Amino acid sequence: MTQHDFTPDALEAAGAGEVHHDPGYQWPTDPAVVESLHRWQQHKVGVIIHWGIYTAIGQGGSWSLHREHLGKFTDPPADWQGSDAEYQTWYYDQGRTFTGADLDPADWAATCRDAGMKYLVFTTKHHDGFALYDTAYSNLKSTAEWTGLQRDVFRDFTDAFRAEGLETGIYFSKADWAHPCYWDQARPIKDRWVNYDIQAEPHRWERFKQFTHDQIRELVNNYGPMNVLWLDAGWVRAPEEPIDIDEIARIAREAQPGILVVDREVPGPHENYRTPEQGLPEGGMDCPWEACITMTRSWTSLAPDDPAKPLHVILETLLKIVSGGGNYLIGIGPDATGAMPPEVRQRLGELGEWLRICGEGVYGSEKAADAPELQGDLTWYTTTRDGVLYAFGHSGEDIVPATTLRIRGDVASALLLGGGELTVTRDGEFAVVEVPESPTRAAVGIALTMAQG
Repeated sequence: MTQHDFTPDALEAAGAGEVHHDPGYQWPTDPAVVESLHRWQQHKVGVIIHWGIYTAIGQGGSWSLHREHLGKFTDPPADWQGSDAEYQTWYYDQGRTFTGADLDPADWAATCRDAGMKYLVFTTKHHDGFALYDTAYSNLKSTAEWTGLQRDVFRDFTDAFRAEGLETGIYFSKADWAHPCYWDQARPIKDRWVNYDIQAEPHRWERFKQFTHDQIRELVNNYGPMNVLWLDAGWVRAPEEPIDIDEIARIAREAQPGILVVDREVPGPHENYRTPEQGLPEGGMDCPWEACITMTRSWTSLAPDDPAKPLHVILETLLKIVSGGGNYLIGIGPDATGAMPPEVRQRLGELGEWLRICGEGVYGSEKAADAPELQGDLTWYTTTRDGVLYAFGHSGEDIVPATTLRIRGDVASALLLGGGELTVTRDGEFAVVEVPESPTRAAVGIALTMAQG
């Protein structure tokens, strides 16, 4: 089997850019938001789909426009020759031939439904400013007559995913490297930040802020119900780049009361849940959280034969997340033609097959804070739901062999998910369960009812 490198891109370039004080998570007080947050926490598995001009040139995001060349995903393609300014012109010009002829949102929606995903976060606009929806405030959009796409991609995806019963959400970058009131191309551009003094030119920044608010107003008013406004580009924040996040939240909830607002990497009242990226907090978090992690090498498919992580890696990630009380937002995306790579499709099918059998211990589950000690040859993770303790054993391989599970405490019954009742015996302080070879691949699930007393 070919070994692929799935090491995530370095996050130094993609983060908030500055170290700020973290006052800690702030729980929402609006009852409608609290209700939405609770419902969202039950979903456990979602998908984030990236796609854009960057996909057409074989990259996983628009970071190649970023003026600090830090290697890999922050740099132009290796064969590019020319200045940064020339590259920016060339980059946007690729939108003319980017047709996405093989893009079928209905297929993506059905496949993600079958994979067990419950919600979609879709990239309406990445940092390059190219909108995948029909904005009235820019001609840099997928519906413009100069583009090869000639379609409202966001509407196509949200309509298709809702038709399959999934909730939908908005990814939106607060930065816009194409807007003249963010990057003024008449002046030097040297990094990712606004390239003029906001204090000296407040009217220019005000125009950009209004543009941002207007585009968000379009998204929350024109595309049906959304469960989250997922705001990226954490460096666009007060005091350096004050975007008036209070007003953004007001606009969103005026249109859709209770919508979650996630101002990523900006702790405060508008970060309704936290979003660790391409890595996991040890032991989970004591607040609502969602880990956004790619299934492939990057956020979108870099080639028609893009490899996907093995099922045992995906399930290990899932189990670490749900046992820590979080949600798993799986990052995938179409290739340059709009197609779904075969290995991505295969892995989604395998994930769905596992969740159909073991999902009762995933969906609607909570962190098992008082779980008893588990011992055995496998790595064990626990969740709890409706008074049942779920134990998931992970082998690190696609096959899970027969094993013995020892649980410190009294177990009234044990049920193999996808199988039948298991015999429980005692060995001192431990209940002992002999677990046969797993009926599911990569991880085995057991529902345990602990004795009361």
